Amino acid sequence: MENNSFTLLKSLRFANHDFVNHLQLIHLYLEVGQIDEAKNCIKEISKDYKSLSILNKLSLPKTIEWLYLFRWRYPSIQLTINSYIEDVIYPQNDDEIVEYLEQTINSVYNGLDPYSEHHLLIEIKAIQKELLLHFHLEGKWETNVVNQIEKTNLKVKTIEMTQQSWKYELTSE
Repeated sequence: MENNSFTLLKSLRFANHDFVNHLQLIHLYLEVGQIDEAKNCIKEISKDYKSLSILNKLSLPKTIEWLYLFRWRYPSIQLTINSYIEDVIYPQNDDEIVEYLEQTINSVYNGLDPYSEHHLLIEIKAIQKELLLHFHLEGKWETNVVNQIEKTNLKVKTIEMTQQSWKYELTSE
C-alpha cells in the first residue's frame, strides 16, 4: 500500500463521515423499531472511542496517531484495540514502534484476499514503564510473511506466522 499521509482536514473529513454513518445506522435501527440493536450499536461505538481515548495516556504521539488513522489507511482490516495503561510510557521508542507496525501491515496488505475478512487485534499494556503490545492479524493473504524488520530498541517475540495468522509480542522499556 502506498504511504497515505493524512492532513488534518482529510482526517476530519473521515471522522465526520464515520460519525454520520454511525448516526444513520442508529437512526435506521430506531426507525424499524429495533431499539436493542440501536442500544448495542451505541455501546459498541462508545467502546471503540473509549479504547482510543485511553491510548492518550501512553505519551507515544506517533504510535497513537498510527492507531487512530489505521481504519482509514487500511480499510480492508477490521481493527480492535484493547488497552490497560497503568503508567505513562515516554516516547523514546515511538518512531521504532510505528515503523515496526507499519512494516508489518505493509508486508501483507497488498496480498490480502479480497474475499476474506481480516481482523487485527492490538492489545497494549503499559505497566511499570514497560510497554507490551500484542499483535494478532487474522485473515487470508497470499504474501509470504517474512519477519526481517530491523529493530534496535524493541524486543519482538513471534508467536505464530502463517498466511492466515500472524501473532507477535513487542516490548519496549
